[in-house]
Amino acid sequence: MGELFGTDGIRGIANIYPVTPEMGLKLGRAVAGFSGKDEVRAVVGRDTRLSGPMLQRALEAGLMSEGAE
Repeated sequence: MGELFGTDGIRGIANIYPVTPEMGLKLGRAVAGFSGKDEVRAVVGRDTRLSGPMLQRALEAGLMSEGAE
């Protein structure tokens, strides 16, 4: 996933590979799993672009699927 990240976040066009809801889901799972803790709490922020809610919800779903709060 190293090629996804620019200086200010993930780079690409929303809803076109690689910036898809599936990527958000996988990223959320990875973040929650990477912590190695039993209890994971996360705060998700986003900007005002139209793709924001879609990617936010996908990331949240990935986090929660791994037990994050």
